Amino acid sequence: MKKLIYVLMISLLSLTIFSCAKKSNTSSTTTTTELEGTWSAACYVGTDNLSYKNTITVSGTGVIAKYEVHSDSSCNTDIYNWEDTYSSLSIGDEGSFSSGATGHQFTLNVVSFTLAVQKTSIVSDLNTISFCGVYWERGTATDITGKTCVSDTYDAANTTYLGLYKLVGNNLFLSGFNSTGTYPTSVSNTPTYVKQ
Repeated sequence: MKKLIYVLMISLLSLTIFSCAKKSNTSSTTTTTELEGTWSAACYVGTDNLSYKNTITVSGTGVIAKYEVHSDSSCNTDIYNWEDTYSSLSIGDEGSFSSGATGHQFTLNVVSFTLAVQKTSIVSDLNTISFCGVYWERGTATDITGKTCVSDTYDAANTTYLGLYKLVGNNLFLSGFNSTGTYPTSVSNTPTYVKQ
């Protein structure tokens, strides 16, 4: 009788361990480890005929995206520097989705958007029209989170963004971010971010 109880206890224990292991294998999220570090995009010309150099740094669940905007095609003449800060990065499992997209869906929350204007003439123009309702100084990063700037209103802190990324070797491809509650359906080949 004791032997039968012993066998039943071992069987129940094994079933419990198997059940727990199975749950952990079907987790709906993955860690941020594969994105950890700094990713840079070489100088490229955008659809607005300005040139850009972008850097994204991921540390744990924090993300800092920096965008240098230039008026020349070789990224030597500064106009603006943007810095977008995010928190709570959460990455879903890799997969193919009903939209036809492949990659990892992710979410993150807005912390802040800052803009530093590098040209004196533009600073003067922005102050003339009271752009974003703040006073601008050349080279000084100004927080415009949640502010209305002429016809554009920047999202407030804690707004949740949805995105999609795809890794191919050391190359990272991203979608745009959106706060509409719907994940993007594709990533862009421009720019290509390379792990540093």
